[in-house]
Amino acid sequence: MNFYFYIFGAVIFYASGDFLAKMWSLKNSSTWLTAALAIYFLGSLLFTLAVRKSSLSLAVATAPLAIALTGLIFGYFYFGERLSTVQYLGVALGFIALALLLFPFPILQK
Repeated sequence: MNFYFYIFGAVIFYASGDFLAKMWSLKNSSTWLTAALAIYFLGSLLFTLAVRKSSLSLAVATAPLAIALTGLIFGYFYFGERLSTVQYLGVALGFIALALLLFPFPILQK
């Protein structure tokens, strides 16, 4: 398995944990909290495997950004949360940053 598999797996688990945590905050049921913590644990496991396959700096820069962007998508489509125009600009810049981190363009490298 390679870095991309582990980092994207970690992102999916972390974002799913965020979703479950939001459900816990809305429903106030310990079942949602338990599920969120279990999913966060699996995300952490995949994150540590990603660090093992690549550099710590790349994993630490990539994962939170991808998790935030995935969380924004969940919030927008599932919970009906909306952003301001400036925040949409921030999201666009986040996608650009993520693309530059994960898929560096040869023309920009030495």
